[in-house]
Amino acid sequence: MSKSNTIAAIILGASAGIALLRFFNMPKEEKEQFYSHIKQTANELLDNSEETVEKVEHYMDEIKLKGDDEWIDKLMVIKRMAKELFGTEKRYLL
Repeated sequence: MSKSNTIAAIILGASAGIALLRFFNMPKEEKEQFYSHIKQTANELLDNSEETVEKVEHYMDEIKLKGDDEWIDKLMVIKRMAKELFGTEKRYLL
């Protein structure tokens, strides 16, 4: 595994671990708000499915342009996509 792949794997693993810790430490009310946010956002994305598909295709094309060893750059593209799709004002995500 190349150095950038190793770094990307560590970042991804650490992010997932932190997300799980935050989720399991949320009070029940906050978890319910989180679920509500996810459901609402998913419904909005489905209602605007053509626009959502175009956005995702744009980001996937950008990822394909990155080299095989540019995992950190690929993760940054995925982060930008998640922020655009799920909104930056939400404190739950990224």
